[in-house]
Amino acid sequence: MKTTILLSLMLGLGAQAPLNAATTARPFAPGLAVTEYPRHALQANDKDNFNVPLEKLGQPIGEKYVVESLSPWAWETERNAVASGFLEIEADGDYSFSTHSFYDRNLLMIQGEVVCAFRDGDDTVVTIPLKKGGRVSILSAGFVGGRGASGIFIRWKPPGQTELSPIPPRLLSHVDDGTVKPKRVEKEIKRTNGLLAAHLITVTDDFVVEAYKNGVRIQDGQRTLLNEIFGATAERMSVEVRPGDWLVFHVVNNHLRWGGSKYFAVAGMLGTNDFGFVSDPASEAWSVCDDPDRVRDFIRRRDEGTEIRASPIAKPWEEGDGHMRQNAGAGFPGKSLWGGGASTWIKFVAPKNHPKPVALPAVEIAPVKEITEPARPAPKVLLSPTRRPLQILYAMYGSGDRNADVTLRVKEFLETKKEWFAVTPTSLGIDPIPYWNKSLWIAYVKDGVRREVRRYENEHVLPESFYGPQDAPELTKWLPESRWRSEQGELQFHADHTATGYGFEGLPHWEALAGNKVSITWSADRKVKYFFDYTWSNFREKGNEKAAFHVMQ
Repeated sequence: MKTTILLSLMLGLGAQAPLNAATTARPFAPGLAVTEYPRHALQANDKDNFNVPLEKLGQPIGEKYVVESLSPWAWETERNAVASGFLEIEADGDYSFSTHSFYDRNLLMIQGEVVCAFRDGDDTVVTIPLKKGGRVSILSAGFVGGRGASGIFIRWKPPGQTELSPIPPRLLSHVDDGTVKPKRVEKEIKRTNGLLAAHLITVTDDFVVEAYKNGVRIQDGQRTLLNEIFGATAERMSVEVRPGDWLVFHVVNNHLRWGGSKYFAVAGMLGTNDFGFVSDPASEAWSVCDDPDRVRDFIRRRDEGTEIRASPIAKPWEEGDGHMRQNAGAGFPGKSLWGGGASTWIKFVAPKNHPKPVALPAVEIAPVKEITEPARPAPKVLLSPTRRPLQILYAMYGSGDRNADVTLRVKEFLETKKEWFAVTPTSLGIDPIPYWNKSLWIAYVKDGVRREVRRYENEHVLPESFYGPQDAPELTKWLPESRWRSEQGELQFHADHTATGYGFEGLPHWEALAGNKVSITWSADRKVKYFFDYTWSNFREKGNEKAAFHVMQ
């Protein structure tokens, strides 16, 4: 009797009964048919009782439409809705089902029987026997208060499968009787079909333990290890991402390795060097969870825990950006991020109107012509940005998960005014966490190379430290044919790493050791290291202030 009543209800709601001769004569179309209903009187004033018996849903509102997938399927938030049709069974055996939505306000019926009841718990898994050889009726119902825009996620485990997974859309169908629109209304088509990523590229130091899309674990078969670098990993994940979807990555790092450095970055790929989204600690779309007690809801509920923002990494793995460019594209414009612990969960919630990231230039923005004349002018105290292009990518000021984006302010100081400033709320124009010691993270591109620096509270940030040579190769290119004066005489550097000058005997040899350090071998038994000041206008021997050389203009 119970089964008969439920089947009658399904037929009244536009669903199909199990196959019979009359049904099989009708054509089938892919997906399930969705019927929406207005908020019921039972749901008007009671904020806690959202369940409405299916037979009392009343008259439908609007036209029927099709959903092609149950991971998830969505409806208008202020309505009740029923998705119904058929599920094809390809093998005899026991089939397990599980559903979840906001506060689990949904139910699932198979062959007219309730399998997953309203609010039976997200972790509830129900197993039923099914026979191969045709389609069985399936009905999923969502209710006002279930956040229809977030959708209902239905997973199953057919015979021979070890884990729950989404139901393949090819197994879903409904009777094509001419009353169901093949596509949803225009605004919903835009929401569901706007692809942000066809697959993902991740680089992690150390690795991704598990990854989830819309609360469902991404299967091992969808993950491909691209590279393993002394324990760090690069992966490709075959996952499509659209507005409204969310991703969660469980990443871990061993802080005892490599001086405690770590790294995690993601690129949502649409094609070669074509990015739909990228990881960025300055974006509100990225959040983190470090509390294992909250992880379950953080993974399964889109908006859970999003108030805790992801942070820049204090000591990022220096090779991480290079591996992202190698695997995702030379113009990767994203930034690495992390949570607060060695084991952390990182979430990306795809906004409806997500701005498309612009790929960085894969080559130097303003290449410098090589000067072939035998001599060239001595370097200036401050290097011109037209000679060594500088671009500030982002600047974050704060502590922990309380950070402010001060990119425009820092660009004004370093790119426009080229003047020093102090890391203080007064200079930066904001105090994201009063009475706390804060730090400033700056990411920038110089000569086609992306770099990051950190400055602490009350430190001075000098433009010279950005425009000057950043490492030994840059200093090696910068020094040749420049002339320097000391108390002993004049010295000129040459491209063949020799140095000549008035007042010095022999033919000294030089070698750049860092962006601000050079070694000069004066003789077989005398080799001295010299350090440049922050303007690169003089260099001197450490501990010997008299042994100083000043640039000749």
